[in-house]
Amino acid sequence: MGHQISSIFSGLARFFEYPVKRKPICFYRQEDFTATGEPNKKITDSQKHPMTDYDKLVDQFYKRLAEQRQYNQEMKDQDRRWSVQKVVKRFPGWNEVTIANLHSLFLLFDDHSNGMLGFDDFCAVLESLGDETIMEIRKEKFTAADSDNDGWITYDEFLSLVYNFSPQENGQISGLALLCNEVAENIQFVSNLTVGEQLEYGLF
Repeated sequence: MGHQISSIFSGLARFFEYPVKRKPICFYRQEDFTATGEPNKKITDSQKHPMTDYDKLVDQFYKRLAEQRQYNQEMKDQDRRWSVQKVVKRFPGWNEVTIANLHSLFLLFDDHSNGMLGFDDFCAVLESLGDETIMEIRKEKFTAADSDNDGWITYDEFLSLVYNFSPQENGQISGLALLCNEVAENIQFVSNLTVGEQLEYGLF
């Protein structure tokens, strides 16, 4: 009886230890190595099969396709830069960094995703910039910028409104327009910091 119980327990022990002691999986194919264990030299596709006229045609097609895609991407990037530069020319005193930051804010607060901002959205942009203008003046400026009186302003109207929100002083931007420059510069400064530098400045 004792011998049978011992046999049962030893069988159970072998059963439970089986998965642990399973032969490890080998991810290398045996045919990839020589008898001495050295890797076999790989034969390139060109050595295996010479390229046919069709293969050459397909290869040439994909090369031209890659070149065309790269060219299209370069033109797209160039058009984007030209577009920003045109906007900068319309608003002296602003630079590309300020325009890019305002564009990001416009998209961020475009809650309806219709390419326009309502009055509440515009106020949210001003508050994110740190503007403390009273609500009556904000409403007055917004209404004046809303050319079709539909309660919404487009991106161009938004830029003009922010730029002309405060009167210029001695031909230089001031107030909200100047504040946009300062905010954009601060954001660019922080984005150029390493994680360690951001920790030193207490940004986390």
